[in-house]
Amino acid sequence: MDSARFGFLYRQGEGAISAREWRAASALPLGIALALTIVWLAIMPREGRDLQREGLIDWSVALVYLYSIMYVFVLFIVAVAEYFLSAKRFTDRGRPPALAGLAPFLLLLAGAAHWYQPRSEGWMPEWGAWPIDALALAAVAWNVIELGFLEGRSR
Repeated sequence: MDSARFGFLYRQGEGAISAREWRAASALPLGIALALTIVWLAIMPREGRDLQREGLIDWSVALVYLYSIMYVFVLFIVAVAEYFLSAKRFTDRGRPPALAGLAPFLLLLAGAAHWYQPRSEGWMPEWGAWPIDALALAAVAWNVIELGFLEGRSR
């Protein structure tokens, strides 16, 4: 893929693409997000630190949080790239391109809910993130069906 094609697919919202092209172009950003998420799930902290037994500076913890900062940054870039792909596909389907932001927004909101729940000190019940997860999964399923398999004007 040359730089002009890359820019068209992942960096601008104008234009239209077919369902086949949307599926193929979505593989790269989603593959990156999946790989980085698997690494995060393997290394993420599972419990608080006890500073009475541990030193104040622990370089492994610093590296984990450095990874988390880079991970979130890349997730935002992936969400933007997927937005531009989906906006083109929604245009091809005759729908408003702004609908492309719904699934990435709900996925990021679900991630924020899972981050907030253990820190809420009881304000958010353990099941509190589940409705947001359901909405996010419904939006993703709708995007995959609508954009990946239904015909558009370009056919």
